[in-house]
Amino acid sequence: MEEKTRNKFWRPVQSLWREHSYIFVFVVILIVYVITIEANGKTFTSGHLSSILSSQNTVVVGTMAIGMALVIITGQIDLSIGSALVLCSGVTVVVFNLTDNILLTVLAALASGLVLGAVNGVLVAYAKIPPFIVTLGTMLIYRSLALWAVREIPSSVSGSSSSQFAMESGTRSYEWLRMGFGTGSLRIAGFAIPYVSILFLLCVALFVVIAGNTKYGKVVYAVGSNDKAARLAGVNVQRIQASVFMMTGLLVGVASLIQACKVGNITPASSGRSYEMYAIAAVVLGGIAMAGGRGNMAGVLFGALSYSAIDFIIVSIPALSADIQDTFQGLVLILVILVQTAGPELRERFGSRRRRPRADAGSAAPASTSG
Repeated sequence: MEEKTRNKFWRPVQSLWREHSYIFVFVVILIVYVITIEANGKTFTSGHLSSILSSQNTVVVGTMAIGMALVIITGQIDLSIGSALVLCSGVTVVVFNLTDNILLTVLAALASGLVLGAVNGVLVAYAKIPPFIVTLGTMLIYRSLALWAVREIPSSVSGSSSSQFAMESGTRSYEWLRMGFGTGSLRIAGFAIPYVSILFLLCVALFVVIAGNTKYGKVVYAVGSNDKAARLAGVNVQRIQASVFMMTGLLVGVASLIQACKVGNITPASSGRSYEMYAIAAVVLGGIAMAGGRGNMAGVLFGALSYSAIDFIIVSIPALSADIQDTFQGLVLILVILVQTAGPELRERFGSRRRRPRADAGSAAPASTSG
């Protein structure tokens, strides 16, 4: 009776962990962040949550991580998104400076991202080049083009010196995009939600619906689970593989718009470095399997928030040297993933050991009867 009661309690918990472990991970990381803040003699407030929600790792990297999740679900990888962000942001800023038109700026961001994603998709899906090689190559190409462009374009167009693209200030469009949308926030019941965070949340919600409730989403998972079986079922695998890179490019375009509005500039030599790794980390923290075919798109939201919280925890420890901070980020990431992956395996292993004696006893009984 006691065992039945225990199972009645633990089975829903185990099911929730198996399906939504990324929520538990975020809650634990957030608790650690609260403890860290309190240990430094400060009080944790809603402002800290707002900072996590509006941080660069959440709104910019998180937006690109949605696309990365789609790519990973199909069993592929995209290493070019950091460099693509730099090039798209450069195009976005240049179009804004030339036109002072919000609509054209938005269209430039989305179109440039879509083109860069299409280049990756066509080369991977139709030229049959491994995605690792393709996106490694375009990672170098996109950043190189941005570096060349920022030095060749006149400063009156780039908006800054020879090393940076910057939005021209002093216009109504600048006030609306940069000062209004980029740094403004919506207050709901005393809690400030930045507009850039709202855009990120809308992107997450859209792709949760697409992945879970549309034929396209189901086909994406099918290709990631078994592309040969999907092909035999009549799925155009090449088109799906190309489309997820194009979706990623589109989301990179959205992220470049957020980058331009939130920060106001982009430096090709240094901006977006390692963002592809951060996006992969957010995807993995969100519970999406690197092998493809499994994972919940909602996990990307919690994965991005978790990675941002980890970053805030490390920064808030005064005694921790800046040189060693990446080490702690890596250790925490490995520990979290170890818990997520090792937990089910250990449960299955020990569960099978507990069941084995009963099976042996059951098989021995018929043997003694026949003797």
